[in-house]
Amino acid sequence: MLFTSSTFLFFLAILMAVYSIIPQKKRWIVLLIGSMTFYGFAGPHFLLYINSTIIISYFCIRRISQIQEHKNLALAGAENKELKREIRAIATKRCRRWMVVCLIMILGILGAVKYTDFVIANTNSILAVFGAQTRFGFMRFALPMGISFYTFQTAGYVIDVYREKAKPLDNIFKLALFVSFFPQVIQGPISRFGNIGENLYSGTPINRHSLGRAAQRILWGFFKKLVIADRLWPALAVLTSSPDEFQGAYYLLSIGLYAIILFCDFTGGIDITIGVAEIFGVRLTENFNRPFYSRNIQEYWQRWHMTMGSWFRDYVFYPLSVSKRMLRFGKWSRTHLGDGFGKRLPLHIPIICVWFLTGLWHGATWNFISWGLANGIVIILSVELTPLYERFHGALPGASQSRIYKCFAIFRTFWLMSIIRSFDIYTGVGNTFRMISTVFTNFGASDFLRQGVSELGLHTYDYFAAGAGLLVVFWVSFLGRDGADFRDKMAAFSWPLRYSIVGLMLFMVLILGAYGIGYDTRQFIYNQF
Repeated sequence: MLFTSSTFLFFLAILMAVYSIIPQKKRWIVLLIGSMTFYGFAGPHFLLYINSTIIISYFCIRRISQIQEHKNLALAGAENKELKREIRAIATKRCRRWMVVCLIMILGILGAVKYTDFVIANTNSILAVFGAQTRFGFMRFALPMGISFYTFQTAGYVIDVYREKAKPLDNIFKLALFVSFFPQVIQGPISRFGNIGENLYSGTPINRHSLGRAAQRILWGFFKKLVIADRLWPALAVLTSSPDEFQGAYYLLSIGLYAIILFCDFTGGIDITIGVAEIFGVRLTENFNRPFYSRNIQEYWQRWHMTMGSWFRDYVFYPLSVSKRMLRFGKWSRTHLGDGFGKRLPLHIPIICVWFLTGLWHGATWNFISWGLANGIVIILSVELTPLYERFHGALPGASQSRIYKCFAIFRTFWLMSIIRSFDIYTGVGNTFRMISTVFTNFGASDFLRQGVSELGLHTYDYFAAGAGLLVVFWVSFLGRDGADFRDKMAAFSWPLRYSIVGLMLFMVLILGAYGIGYDTRQFIYNQF
């Protein structure tokens, strides 16, 4: 059920009506039924996967909770520190065992449906290299909607319960709502239970003020998705479907266009997600913070898909960095490689692991893995070159703080990330590197200037509509330059101006949006993950 479809709007209206007439204490049940209904629209058989994750997680969480309760009772009756230490050690070991079992099982479901054919394809390739005649058949599992998002959210909750940082739920249906909450189940954000848990079950009434704010956020998401992303997509499809024809300058156009489309598509979906959740009193974590204003790649990943980045940081990077084996390796590397690189190497290894897994999380292809590793390598190079940057800034303190240099840093980061993102849009790692090389070997500036964008399947009207939309996006981004919600800034405007702005956005969505007869209604890009 596409967020920008009339079916979803009808579904949302019915859910709001039922939610409003049900007693407050039971409203979370309405959200659960609505969430399962919404998920079932993607395919009733997909409910088997998400419910398996819920049941497995609930059983393991209850066992962890019971062990922790018994531990606390035993500690209360223990008389000396040594006995308390032993009680904690035994309980921790038992809880860890259940946590590991749970993670293996729920991540195993994700791995089986998403990566089985990837493993089979690579196994067949290896067998072919060695001349073996054996070939394994593909399983061709249908990928459940949003499985990577809800699996990671559930895994994070299980780990937090094990760490005693989150309350273990004793009601399986409340856990089911946390895992399946329909606005965020298909493309995030990846929420922590501590941030949204209680709000999910509070049954907050729908009031005029919250509905108005939520509608503004939803409209903003529709605007970015329909007026910009979906309208520009056909041009990108032409550019990437014929890489032999569109090289050099057109390659740069492709990656720049994709950066805009991906941003408007993904953030538009998140805007709708956050707005819909706000209708029911649930405040989801923001997932973006003006990423195209970043001056380096580290800052970019602190601003883009922030909940995914924080998940990998808290549940992969930190545990790897402080693990006993990594600490032992750190001592060895400092002894044999020096206090410089030897000290940093134990941090570089978790970075590579995180970005390998990040790429794999995005998709079961070598393109996504290469994309992830490219991000990790650039981050490591940036760390290694820090002394050089510091000398430059020390030698030219005024220049490095100037507006011109800041604009250059933003420009550089945008194109660096766009080049890395090439792995998203071209088939095959080798083909992607070939397209990058055409900037130097076959730029074709004269052809680009002569033909321009006339052969990309869009009319002047399309470029005008998308261009006008981008100006609005830039203006809203400027309003939020201090981190404030643009709706709070608009609330300070006089009511005629405020309603005029909202009316203009609605007009642009209705008149300039890419939908209806003759348009291919596109699913959100991140729904495939």
